[in-house]
Amino acid sequence: MIKKGFLNTVEKKYAFGYVIVGLFVIIFLLTAVLGNIYVSYQYSNATMELIAVNNLEKAVVRINNSVNLTYLYFYESSVEEYFANRETVEKYLKETNLQINKKFLRETADANKTIETYMLKSDLLMRKLQEYLNNNESNYYDYGELESQYKELQEVYSYINLSFQNVYSAKLTVISDLELHLSFLQKAIFAFQLFMLILTMLCCTIYLYKVIQGVSSSIAMMMKGVKSIEEDVFQARPIQIGSNDEFDDFANAFNRMIKIIQSQMRKIEENADIKEQLVSAEMENLRIYSDLQKNHFDFLQSRVNSHFLFNTLNMISSLARIENADKSAELMEITASFLRYNLDNITKTVTLEKEVKNLKEYVAIQVYRYEGRYSYSFDIAEETLKFSMPCMILQPLVENSIQHGIGMKVKDGWVCIKTYEAGRRIFLEVSDNGVGMTEEQIRHICEEMSDDFYRISSSNHIGIRNIYHRLQLFYHYDVLFEMKNINPGFKIVISLPKEG
Repeated sequence: MIKKGFLNTVEKKYAFGYVIVGLFVIIFLLTAVLGNIYVSYQYSNATMELIAVNNLEKAVVRINNSVNLTYLYFYESSVEEYFANRETVEKYLKETNLQINKKFLRETADANKTIETYMLKSDLLMRKLQEYLNNNESNYYDYGELESQYKELQEVYSYINLSFQNVYSAKLTVISDLELHLSFLQKAIFAFQLFMLILTMLCCTIYLYKVIQGVSSSIAMMMKGVKSIEEDVFQARPIQIGSNDEFDDFANAFNRMIKIIQSQMRKIEENADIKEQLVSAEMENLRIYSDLQKNHFDFLQSRVNSHFLFNTLNMISSLARIENADKSAELMEITASFLRYNLDNITKTVTLEKEVKNLKEYVAIQVYRYEGRYSYSFDIAEETLKFSMPCMILQPLVENSIQHGIGMKVKDGWVCIKTYEAGRRIFLEVSDNGVGMTEEQIRHICEEMSDDFYRISSSNHIGIRNIYHRLQLFYHYDVLFEMKNINPGFKIVISLPKEG
């Protein structure tokens, strides 16, 4: 029978469940990232608007000071400062006008119009004062007119100061409203994320329950069919599973076997002379069939068993020992133990003792691989063995030493792994006698380590970056990470709090 549909195997059904989890996780992360981007953007815009208004106020104050110095003390340098500062005012006026175009605010518009009026009047006054200074003729201008223009200009300036107060009040009101809006948005995002988390757990629980229930139901039906054959072959009925996976194939094979057995039994009854022989043959067939069914069930369960890989490696190891390939068998056993540790503990907290044991298995693999080109030494302090830490911290550092440090050496390369306790901290050291790094390379790695963890990196030292960020999260950012050249080689020192 040809199975229809996409989910036509047990493996695909489980994989589809993982896809559902992945989609929910992506939605969860996108919500958090987009929400943070939006909040940061709104705060940035509000801050830039305030900065632009503040810069405009400072520029107006500077040109008014230039007007005062020119009118009261006849400083020629103040005239030049006035026209230089005037360009600054025009620049910031354009920025605040762009704000008005994007989002109209009456107080800002009033302040800009008042400043433009001030600029026109100040230009007129400063040109007259400039002409007066250039001609140096005391009777050439009417002092009364200049005084009237100056007082009028200062009156406009007082209105400008009042306008800026109104602008600041309005801006602060807008920021206050923005904070309320963003606070509500953050609460809404948190509620949505909580809802998505609950929905993910609910959907996954229901889906996996249905998958497991389907597998259990299929196995129960198969066992029921086997039992019916054992009780009475002629009363056994074909079984119908309808799971659209491997169990359907087993059911079809089972039903065909029932028909064959029933047909044979009928022939046995028709021939009484050979009935006893056929009965014996039937019982033997039933025994063989039961064994085959058991083997089929064991095989199916091994496909969904997470330890199938390790069983396979152990089988290969045994075969290698039978064929007197002891080194291959030993390497296979070490590899199986190394992989088991990684898969069983990758999301768990382990002791330093387990981490070192796993690292020694990795080193043993490298010794086989490089045939003694490099040596490895362990200096592990007894008091550090029970220290709890995340899994897979030391192995990537040793791997980096091999690939980037001593990889070019033909012989006499070495890697040293050391742990010790000092004060209230645990220190992990990995050093080698390789080529080391330039100061520029070290600086570049440090910059990448300080970047956002989720940013994509093109560096060859993603392993170091990954270790650093995992330790930072696990130990609440109480981690010291030092990289330095030694003579010869390179050393990485990690300092962790004793109480994680």
